[in-house]
Amino acid sequence: MKQSLIVILCLFLFHQALFAQDYIEKAHPEITELTQDDFRIHKKQGAYYNEQWAYHVILNNGAQIYVTYAVHHFAGLRNSSSSGRLSLLNWKGENYSSPREYDLNNLILQENPYKMKLHPERDIWIEGIPGFSEHHFHFKGKYEIHINFDQPYPGFKPGNGVFKLGDEDELGMFVHIPFSRVSGYIADDQDTVKVSGIGFMDHIYQTNLATRLFESSYKFNGRTENGFSGGYFMVPKHSPNNAIGYAYFYDGETLTLKNPEKVTVNKRKEVSGTKIPVDITVNYEDGSSDTFYFSEVEEIVAMLDELSAFKKLIIKPFLGGEVLFYRGRAQTNTKEEVYFNLSLVD
Repeated sequence: MKQSLIVILCLFLFHQALFAQDYIEKAHPEITELTQDDFRIHKKQGAYYNEQWAYHVILNNGAQIYVTYAVHHFAGLRNSSSSGRLSLLNWKGENYSSPREYDLNNLILQENPYKMKLHPERDIWIEGIPGFSEHHFHFKGKYEIHINFDQPYPGFKPGNGVFKLGDEDELGMFVHIPFSRVSGYIADDQDTVKVSGIGFMDHIYQTNLATRLFESSYKFNGRTENGFSGGYFMVPKHSPNNAIGYAYFYDGETLTLKNPEKVTVNKRKEVSGTKIPVDITVNYEDGSSDTFYFSEVEEIVAMLDELSAFKKLIIKPFLGGEVLFYRGRAQTNTKEEVYFNLSLVD
């Protein structure tokens, strides 16, 4: 009997190992040019399809801007929606956050130039396709923020940009702006301030809720001595010893792309009541690795914070918990400073 149990356990573990290997189909790690259609909203796949265009701008005066535009489908749990979420950090010594959400029927799409406006009566939009036309984003709330991306470095996708998870789900990943100089303005009722700095933008789509597909994700970007770097690592929920995504490094001459193999958490630390990874190592498929030390958390964002208490009560159990985003600064094992964006389900 004991031997039978051991055999059954071994077979189960073997099956789980095979499942983990077969669960993920990664995009090939070559740099592929983007098309204009890669930027546009993709065809909806699955009841919980969602898509996000995420910007990070680092201004010369030390302030930062995070803006994410998105479309969401909730399979009848809620109405389909579009959203814009702004975080303005260290602007005049303060942080400002503004989540906005609208019924998807209000979304306006136009061509020549391509423009995605979340609501006809709200000045929250992105215009132009990076690499093909001038590109800007605009967000008006308490502050009116307009950012132009001036001569961005050519964008890319890893292989065809598509990662398969299991038999039904997939993740699309596109880096439209790996690095760019930026200019623009930030205005309020008192004054308008011209700003400049650098910026980055990535774009993903998911055919299911992120909380059903991934247990955590790690994003970074920053300047290097001669160039820039960035990456997006996602740890699948059903294959936690693997990671999917990409990392890119530009040394002033060549852009190098790497595929992550796994993410190892070396140390956790309690931040605002939740233990988060503060020391991780990313192993790449080429045998190299990077370690990131999260030294300073500058903002914590709860995905559901714009919802009423009643809606949150309904949706939180369905998601499996609150989705928290931690943003801040990190040091790498090569002593470079980068900016990180960590997401976890609490």
